[in-house]
Amino acid sequence: METITQTQLPPPQTLLDVTCHLTPEPRRHYVDHCFQVPANASRIGVRVSFHKQERSDAELFVSLHAPNGFRGNRMDPGAHGDVVLDLWVSPTDASPGGVPGALPIGEWRAQIDVERLNTDVTYRLTVYAEWGDVPEAVDVPYPADHVVKAEAGWYRGELHAHSTESDGKYPVSTVVDAALNAGLDFLALSDHFTVSQWRKLAPLVNGHIVLLRSCEITSHHGHANLHGIQHWVDVYVDRDDWSMDQAADATHAQGGLFCINHPYSGDLGWRAYYFDWNKADLLEIYHNLEGANNHMHLSLWDRLLLQGYRIVGVGGVDSHDPFEGLHRLGQVVTWVYADELSERGIVAGLRRGRVVVSRGPEVRFWATNANDRRAEMWESLPLDRQPITFHVQIRTAEPLRLFVVRDGLHFETFAVEATGDDWQTLSFSDQPMGTAFYRLELHSIYQHEMYKGIHWRDFSTMRALTNPIWVRSV
Repeated sequence: METITQTQLPPPQTLLDVTCHLTPEPRRHYVDHCFQVPANASRIGVRVSFHKQERSDAELFVSLHAPNGFRGNRMDPGAHGDVVLDLWVSPTDASPGGVPGALPIGEWRAQIDVERLNTDVTYRLTVYAEWGDVPEAVDVPYPADHVVKAEAGWYRGELHAHSTESDGKYPVSTVVDAALNAGLDFLALSDHFTVSQWRKLAPLVNGHIVLLRSCEITSHHGHANLHGIQHWVDVYVDRDDWSMDQAADATHAQGGLFCINHPYSGDLGWRAYYFDWNKADLLEIYHNLEGANNHMHLSLWDRLLLQGYRIVGVGGVDSHDPFEGLHRLGQVVTWVYADELSERGIVAGLRRGRVVVSRGPEVRFWATNANDRRAEMWESLPLDRQPITFHVQIRTAEPLRLFVVRDGLHFETFAVEATGDDWQTLSFSDQPMGTAFYRLELHSIYQHEMYKGIHWRDFSTMRALTNPIWVRSV
């Protein structure tokens, strides 16, 4: 076979160049463009260009799929005017959002994801191949078994953040540094659609912070974080042959956790009406960007718990800029009790449900019955005709109010003193007639002008939320 030298290399070749016009009706979720990749290609690239006058007019993303699977996604949801999306892959490198690897010959596919379309839009899609020395693809193994701290304890971290691999402002290494500077023990870099961030996380795994392999489903009917997976899960669930339920099943098959994100965030909220809630492991009950929507997140959670679903409540900043404003890392953290500080330890701790969402205070919550049997958060105590005693330990730098919620309704309120680095202990008892669950909310003290004398709380006063403890009829 003749060897092609550098001077004999052909110029870049256009494999596909199409213009497509889209209208709001009938709604198309995805538009596929297939093309053939020849032998000896050293790079495959795709460019999508379109114009949107206003940010709400149209939102198009692009993904690249080889014969053997997903190769990347590109998005720029904040852009308007002339929008250009560039995505390329080679055996050893890729653009942001792209996954490097061998470039197999055969039929590839560029997929246009029509995220939003409120007006007609025309886009141009160009696919090209380049030639050159084709290095052997190098796999970057993820150090999945790395243990930061081999001891049980409470660990704090962020479960929802983004980098330039999707729509974040900073590259992976900068976000990890910001998480370390914020004092986090673990970070889930849950970039939209892609797992390209994993290869950049792998060399950053160290003795200071756990880096979870995560990804965010960003569908037209809701967003969901996938945590603790080992391989990319098909996130394109707005198809007749692949659903949100199936994506949850694929996540669980890898031992991962499926988390419902910001369920009341308007058209970015959860609208997967036929989703089987038994497949949800986690739910964002407090989201730093969602403001008053957090009231509804808690109401939804209580309703699901009352219906018997076992969904662990977690928090998230949803950081796209780890240094600024509401996106700054460390403002809201999820505390997890884990057997060890590692990826598998944090995932197992989240699944176990001994979890607290906090904007500052540290909280411990457990219950005992008359026989000194103990239940932690997410555990149950049998109801044996004796009162159940609930124990609360709090460490806080500001005075707070403790609200006890039973079955989604107010049960009791307590004053909490500012103790600084010291713990204070409170307790209360109840003897329900049947099955019940109890959870805690800590709020800063606020006097409402109209309702003086009433203990007031809202999303802005929230300081900590615990997961529930159940009492069950024998």
